[in-house]
Amino acid sequence: FNYGATRLAITRALEKFPDVATVLKEKDRAAHGVMGFKVQRLWNPPYLQVAMDLIDMKQVERVLTNVPQNDHVIFEAGTPLIKQFGLGVIGEIRKIRPNCFIVADIKTMDTGNLEARMVSNAGGDAAVVSGRAPIETVAAFIKEAKKCGIYAIIDMLNVDAPAKLIEELGKLGGAAVLPQYVEMHRAIDKEASGEYSWGDIKKVKEIGKKYGAKILVATAGGIRKPVVCKAIEAGADIVVVGRAITASKDIKNAAEGFLEELDSEEIDQFRVMTDF
Repeated sequence: FNYGATRLAITRALEKFPDVATVLKEKDRAAHGVMGFKVQRLWNPPYLQVAMDLIDMKQVERVLTNVPQNDHVIFEAGTPLIKQFGLGVIGEIRKIRPNCFIVADIKTMDTGNLEARMVSNAGGDAAVVSGRAPIETVAAFIKEAKKCGIYAIIDMLNVDAPAKLIEELGKLGGAAVLPQYVEMHRAIDKEASGEYSWGDIKKVKEIGKKYGAKILVATAGGIRKPVVCKAIEAGADIVVVGRAITASKDIKNAAEGFLEELDSEEIDQFRVMTDF
């Protein structure tokens, strides 16, 4: 079998089949041969990020089993959840929902490289650093996350000028220290103000392009269905929703409502397999 597979691989390589574009696209659709689950990458926004800021594993399981299977769903192990159970909770999430993309919201403030690697070792797909951390910590975190093959996210909670921070990182080390995505985060305690940070979304993306980096932008903080379209129109790639889904009496229906607002197409929805 190994001999036959090798011959087939060499023959196909000489015939340039499949082409590079197909390989890059298909790598996000198949289960990883060693790990046994699909390693999801965020190449086709928009996405719904379900923030599990919970401290009860029964409720976590209820969310994971009721949110519909969809290529445009991301799960976030929220800061309270990680504080309650540690990074080991990522493995527990993976047992219940093997193929999901998991964000570890650890909001790193120091020892950036160490904490980014901890998330990678725990099996996370993305790790979060606070935009309020020293810029050296943010840069070290991002570089280590990329080295480990996971996404680096900057949480802009309480950051007055998110675009300015991205510009400073760009000047410091170019695309190498720019995150894969930025989260415009409104604190729960500020939700009564009714204000969202839409203004910096396009600025952040423009600065990313300036330094040769593609930056996805997420918006978070009391997101409700009527706000989703406005966020997408403003340039958001990821909509982070917490209590509107996790505290709902009908989690499945609530999540489906948000996915309908995103109007996104699943990866394999119209896929026709032509080669076996």
